[in-house]
This record gives sequence, structure tokens and C-alpha cells, in this order.
Amino acid sequence: MTTRKQQRSLTMSNEIQCTNDRRGILFTIDRESNPVYQLESSAWASAENRCNESDIPPEIRDKAASLQETGKPGAFAHFLQGDIGVYVIYEKNIKNIPEAADDDLVVPGTRPKLDNSRGLAAYDLVICAKNGTICAENGESFETREGDYYIVRCQSWSRFVLNPALRPGFVETTKEVLLLLEGLHRKNFLSMSPDPTDERLPPDVVTPTAVPVGINCYVLNLSRFKR
Repeated sequence: MTTRKQQRSLTMSNEIQCTNDRRGILFTIDRESNPVYQLESSAWASAENRCNESDIPPEIRDKAASLQETGKPGAFAHFLQGDIGVYVIYEKNIKNIPEAADDDLVVPGTRPKLDNSRGLAAYDLVICAKNGTICAENGESFETREGDYYIVRCQSWSRFVLNPALRPGFVETTKEVLLLLEGLHRKNFLSMSPDPTDERLPPDVVTPTAVPVGINCYVLNLSRFKR
């Protein structure tokens, strides 16, 4: 029998504090406000998740190329044998305004293979990265290149459950906006990043004052994933 103390310990093991992680991901699934999942940038962009472009199924590569052209942040790709699949995320296209997903991709036949030994599984994330440096909490830093592919297994992201009491108000507002827009427009409003842009201001403009609390991450609404 699990004691109350043990239950509390199990709960805490799944909690991660919100960090200043601009390329980290917070997301909901199944059109529900809770739970909220957290995937740190150093976790999704780790070397073990990186795949060679040639190992990515051609249908997924074609969809990523389409996302690059259309400016859409991502799309749901489902396998022909059922309404289960993966999300393809084009990181560079996640903007400061709510963005709807692109049209679904239907992958013909059975689940596509990443290489000769393993295939894509339901609820995996396929992330096409942008250029940039990621700094891990242990001080290590590494580079991602535009067009690099990362496959994040659901067994990894499903562990990062964030307790509602630990979420800043900006997280709540952003995820609820995405869910509201989906309900109003009947299509998947996939992503938003409330971080400030890197645009250059004219020299005569006063430097903006930083807000005391910010998300500093991507917020996604992966509504097609089911629990």
C-alpha cells in the first residue's frame, strides 16, 4: 500500500520548475487545459534525439519543406491505419502570435521507418530545428543547425508533468488562448511564443522595459494527441 508520503514523493518526481528556457516547450494535449507537459530544450535537442535527414521518412521531409514555405509552425501526420500519428514541428515558424497548424499529412501504408531498425511511434514529436545555441542547466552548451531533425519519443516527454501551482500566469493565459481559438475556429491553433522578438529598434526609440515575469519558452497545443 502506498503511503501519503510516498504518493507525495511520486508526484514531486514529475514536477519541473519553470525555467528561463527560451527554446523549451510547454504543451497540452487532447484539447484539455491540464495537465501541462514540459520539455526542456536540452532534452529535446539532445544528441540521442538527432536523426540524419536521410533517415526521416520522405513524407515527413516533404511536409517540413512545405512548412518552411508556408510559414506554418507544424502539422499532424497520421498513419493510414488509424487516427494516430506524430506532430511535425518547424521550430523557426513558432511566432509571437497564435498560429494555426497546417493541413494534416496522411502517411500511406504502415508506420514509416526512421532507419532499418525503428519506426515512428504514435505521439512522437518530429522537430525540425533552427540555428542556435542551447545551454543546459549543467553549464554545457551545444549548437543546433537549421534543418536538423530531432525525434522525441512520447516516453520522454510524458514524464515532464508540471504542477499547476508552479506555472506562471503567462503560461496559463497563452495555453488558454490557443484552446479558445481552436474552439472558436474548429481548427488546431498549434503554437505561440510570447517571448519578445529579436527585431532591431530605431536608435531614437527608448529601450523597452522588461516585464518582471515571462514564459521564455514555446507553448504548443497538440490537440490531436490523446491520453
